[in-house]
Amino acid sequence: MLMKLHRMLKNKKFSLVVSLPANDLELAAAAVKGGAQAVKVHMNVLHAASKNSFGSFEDNRSFLEKLISLAGEIPVGAVPGGADRFITPDEMRQLETMGLDFFSSYAEHLPPFMMESYALSKMVALHDTYAQILDAVAKSEIDVVEASIMPVSEYGKPLRYFDLLAYADIAAKTNKPVLVPTQKSILPEEVRHLYEAGCKAVMIGVNVMENISPEACLKAASAFREAVDAL
Repeated sequence: MLMKLHRMLKNKKFSLVVSLPANDLELAAAAVKGGAQAVKVHMNVLHAASKNSFGSFEDNRSFLEKLISLAGEIPVGAVPGGADRFITPDEMRQLETMGLDFFSSYAEHLPPFMMESYALSKMVALHDTYAQILDAVAKSEIDVVEASIMPVSEYGKPLRYFDLLAYADIAAKTNKPVLVPTQKSILPEEVRHLYEAGCKAVMIGVNVMENISPEACLKAASAFREAVDAL
């Protein structure tokens, strides 16, 4: 059965996902108010863009429960870990029963057991070495490809045509829904270029927010949702 995120990306022309720069319910409420069609949070990682450190599953259990309740029908997903720490199989099952809709993880950090989940959409992020594995990605059980292909040295820089060619290459060769995170400082008016490249969603984060505040999150989400709706 398709989970909510996967179903949405397949059926809608284009979608807006908001990656929260901190695990904060006020930020989440602002994202939802601004028009987020899915919300992503983090666990067990130091986030490269926001510089925030996110705690364990146990640290975030109460927050996740409240966030899923707040979001209602809006899909909620989580990064379950990174290079140093990751959730366990038992914690994955707890997230399934809690009502989490999807997970997001770099392929090189992802334990194989996560791909056995019966209830979570599988959003797998590709790094800048993606080209060598696109044939395998196309044949895999991955539901959504997160095109996190920018090296850290490119974070915050303007979007360039070369980037669009890379996103288009991933979309064409995998034939899977491709989500583009705002590692680059993508502008709302540039959303149409992502759509024309064959992508299915943009995921905005701290790089396109003025600061880490509910007001900045609301402003960014609203601007990008308006651009999505204009397609």
